[in-house]
Parts: sequence; structure tokens; C-alpha cells
Amino acid sequence: MAEIAFIAPYEDLAHIARQVSLELGLDLSIHVARVEEGANLARDLARNGCQVIVSRGVTAWLIEQAVDLPVVDVPIGGYDILRAYYQAKQFGGPIGIADVPDVIQGLESLETILGDTFLKYTLKNQDDDIRRGIMALKEAGAEVIIGKIAMAREARNFGLNSVIITSGKETVYQALKEAQRVLQVRQQEKRRAEQFKAILDFAYDGIIALDEEGRITVFNPVAEKLSGWRAEEAIGRPVTEVIPAAQCHILLKTGKPELGELLDIGNTRVVANRVPILVDGRTVGVVTTFQNISSLQSLEHKVRRRLAGRGHVAKYTFADILGESPSLKEAVRLAREYAAVQSTVLIHGETGSGKEMFAHAIHLAGPRQNGPFVAVNCAALPENLLESELFGYAEGAFTGARKGGKPGLFELAHEGTIFLDEIGEMSPRLQARVLRVLEEGEIMRLGDDRIIPVNVRVIAATHRNLAQMVKEQAFREDLYYRINVLNLEIPPLRERGADVLLLAGHFLQEFCRQLQRPAGNLTPEAARELLQYQWPGNIRELRNCMERLALRCHGTTINAAEVRQALGLVIAPESGVPGEGAAGEGRIERLAGQVSTLERGLIKRVLAEAGGNKAEAARRLGVSRTTLWRKLKEENKIDKTGKA
Repeated sequence: MAEIAFIAPYEDLAHIARQVSLELGLDLSIHVARVEEGANLARDLARNGCQVIVSRGVTAWLIEQAVDLPVVDVPIGGYDILRAYYQAKQFGGPIGIADVPDVIQGLESLETILGDTFLKYTLKNQDDDIRRGIMALKEAGAEVIIGKIAMAREARNFGLNSVIITSGKETVYQALKEAQRVLQVRQQEKRRAEQFKAILDFAYDGIIALDEEGRITVFNPVAEKLSGWRAEEAIGRPVTEVIPAAQCHILLKTGKPELGELLDIGNTRVVANRVPILVDGRTVGVVTTFQNISSLQSLEHKVRRRLAGRGHVAKYTFADILGESPSLKEAVRLAREYAAVQSTVLIHGETGSGKEMFAHAIHLAGPRQNGPFVAVNCAALPENLLESELFGYAEGAFTGARKGGKPGLFELAHEGTIFLDEIGEMSPRLQARVLRVLEEGEIMRLGDDRIIPVNVRVIAATHRNLAQMVKEQAFREDLYYRINVLNLEIPPLRERGADVLLLAGHFLQEFCRQLQRPAGNLTPEAARELLQYQWPGNIRELRNCMERLALRCHGTTINAAEVRQALGLVIAPESGVPGEGAAGEGRIERLAGQVSTLERGLIKRVLAEAGGNKAEAARRLGVSRTTLWRKLKEENKIDKTGKA
């Protein structure tokens, strides 16, 4: 069945349509039928899949009333009227014409060309009384009537001569080209409608649209499920009847979007976005989308579990970095600037000073914030294991390798950030492999010969003096300059002044809230103890101290003795009463010295047994290589000063 049908009121017009359709290469079904017969035929064609109908005159008008399809009317052109005019002149006498305004208005220029005038009668619409028009033209003196078939037939009933205005090839061509354009637009609209329907039917969101009177025009299946209304019942009703709580109609007056609003629809709590539809600055409707909060929470938890299990989620922003000291504010300012670019960052700071928190914040404030954030502590894993973690491995690379292999952390960080904590503890061999990733942007899994391109931003951190390590050939110079593009120094807690008290109060409240007990207040003496302490473990040590205080202290105030005890500065004598005063402090110093001497002796003995291998010595001692390095550094200082 052709998608375009031509219903001609007379055979000659059908013949012209056949000629033009062949020239256009148009698949066209052509029929001859007039007025009501043509309308009935159009109904049959519409039921059989016809999309556009072309006809002429009264027949076209009746078809428009009969079917819900676009109807293209073959126009009356100037050449058509000219042909009819010269035929009518053979009968002599004044020439009259009765037709619709579009035809009548075009006669003025034609009269100028011909040097003749028509007696004219304008039909207000296709349903106007043709008989009345012919009668009026006869009374005005017309002897010949030119017009469409219905007008010509009525003229003969009044005893007048008549000539039918037939459509020529050029007007049929024009009508069929218009029909092609209409069909194309109709097909595009149908495709868009089907796309729109698919979006509405399969979207996770509930979707409701209103017209400018607040009546529902769109009501998708999710909206049906949440509201309990069927779409066919809801559409056309005021939204205030269907979902009063949605408050969508308010936007028709305000014209202001409302995003993230919490609503109760039936027994379900949803988060809704309401947006006005604006045309030329005027609100003509509203679209509301909403999602079930429990579904959102479930999806969020699922995504977070899957990502967090692989270390892909950055947790901290710059808002989580607390402190008012100038040194910290300067570090945050620099970090914010570094976040805006893609360059490698080297963060230096003592253990527990917050290096990883800054790395998280830089990632979340930068252009890669929607990508993964992968963190790895280079001091926490043996060399071979760290290598397989960073670069992954192919199937069968070694005994126990996972079937199908395993992607490395550099792969998992693609389009995101990788944080290499304690990079100073990395072996020279691994340093060389990391350098290649930074320079070439590609990795090769263990046991594989395939190159995998990766696009990652590297943030490295260390508490060691890498520049000194380069001089001592303990760290690769080329890698050092490759990672030290942007340098960020995190101030130790002892240099941050009153930030100690700010952080102490924050941690104390956090732990007391977890324990469901009121947070105690620090006395001035207790605050002084915190400020005077050197905090070798920095913020991590302060947090641990506050956790101990939250567990041990049940009063409304926390005194200096309790703080010293939490810091390990007070050791109970044999009587079980905490030591205080000069005697207690002297006892603490003596015990600390004895412990330090025993510890140094143990480290030397184990290091000798391990043949100077620090990694093996750390393993035997049950400490990390970072801790062992710090202990050896402290011993070197003691050896130089000669004091215990």
C-alpha cells in the first residue's frame, strides 16, 4: 500500500497525476472519486496504512472532515485560471467566478495583465452556499461562470454557460512535492513520538507533564505505579486531583524551577525536580520528574560498595580539612590551584599530617572528579606484590595467578587519579616501571606482551627527603623530577598553633557522639598540655588521643592529668595511683630512656642477623619499613649528639 494517495475528482486530473508521479519516481496510489464517494474512499485508505492524501476542491475539504490524516489540496494556479478564461471568452459576455478567498484575492493581478475584469463572489469557506454565490453572480450580469466542478454544475442549473477550471501539470507537481514533504515530516514526527514513548515507558523516573491550565498531558508507567492512577484516567485531569502533594501547578505562576524537593506520593517518599516549560518567556506548562528515595539509596549503596571495594572512591574534600593556621591555609590554597590542572603533584609531610586527605581533595576538586580515585601505600606491600598490584598480570603469569589475569591499579585508575603514598619506599626497579607509565602513558601486565594505554593523574606522597635520597642514589633522579612537578608541603601539627584545639574538639565530639555520651570540655590546663605537646604522630596521634579521652572520661570537664594520661605522659606507680609532679615526671623520663636503649639494641641485632637488609629486618621486627627507617634516623641523631 502506497503511503501517498491521490483522489482525483475527474479522470483528466488522475491522468496528470500518473504522469507527474512517474517523473518524480513517486510510489503513488491514484483513484477517481468525487465528494462523499471520495471521503468514503479516504477512510478505507487510512485504515490500510495511507499516510497522506492529495485531492482537490470540495472533495479535498470533505476528506479533511472524514479522516485524521494530512490532506494536500491541489491549488488553482494562475495558468489554470487563464486556460479557463480564454475558453469562457468564446461564449462572450461578462465572466463570473465564485470561490474561496485565496483564489479570489489572486485575481487582481491577473485582471491587470488581461485588461479585463471578473465578476467575483467570495465563498467564506468550503461549506458556504455555492448556489447563493452563482445566483449573486447572475444578478450582477455574469453570462459565463468559471470555477471548480461544483460551481460549473450549479451555473448550468441557472441556465448559464460554464467552464471548469482544471488543474494543470505544474499545480499537480507542486501538490505532490508538498505531499512528499508532509510525509517526510510525518515520519520524523512518528519516530520522535516513538522515541519519546520509549523514554517515558522505560525511564527509571516518574514523569508528569502539565499544560498551562494545570491539566496532566503526560503520565508515564512509573508515575502510575507510584500514584496508583492509570494513565488513561489521569491524563486530562487537573494535577491537584491526581497528586495534590506534587504541587506542580505552582510553577505555572512562579515560573521558577524547583530541584531536589522531597515529596510524599501515596505511601512513597520521592525526590522531585519540577521545571517550567517556557515559550517566549511565558510559562505554558510544567514537567515534573521524581524517583523513589529508597531506590536511589539502594543504587547509591550498590555503586559505592562496588567502587569502594576497589579503592575507587575519593572520600574527602577541602571542606573536610579543618584548620585556621596560616601555614595550613597556604597549603589548601596551593592544593586548590593544583586541583585545576592535570600535572603530577608531590605531597611532602610527616607521618599522620594528612597527606592522603589532601590527595582526595585535589582529585575531587579537579577535572577528573567523576573518574576513579585509586590509592596504594607503597610501603605496605612487598616489592613483588606491589608490582602485580600496580601493573596487573596476565593469566598464568605465576603460580596462583587468577584465571583471565587481573588489571593493575594503573588500569583501574584510567581517566582518574592514582595516589602513590610513601613513594620513597618503592624499590629502584619499580621506580623505573612507574617512570615509564608517567613518560609514555602505557603499562604492560606481568607475564604479558601487550601494551595497554592509560590516562591517569599521579599524586605521590612521602615523609622522606627525596632530594637527599637522590643525592644518596636511594631514589631515581629522573623519577624524582618527573613526580615533583607541583610540590605541596603539609605543615606538621606542632606548627599549626591553635589548630590543635580546633581538631581536638572536633574529634572529641565525633567519638562522644558515637558513644552516645556528652562531650567533655577541656580545662585551660588541659588545653595547654595539648598545645605544648610536640605531636610526633601529628593529626593521627591527636585523633587517637581524643578517642582514648572519649572512652575514659565521663565527666563534663577534662583536666590536664587526664590529657597527660591519654598522651602516655603519666605512668602509674606500683600503688596504682597515677604519678604526678616532679617525681612522676622524672620516673617517666628514666623509663623512656630505658625503653629507648632496649629498642635500639634490638634493632641493631635484628638488622645484623638480616645482613643489613632493612626490608627483612622490618619483617622480623613486625613493623613497617617506614617505622624502621624512622627509628634508624632517630638513632643516627642520638649517635651524633651523644645523648640518649
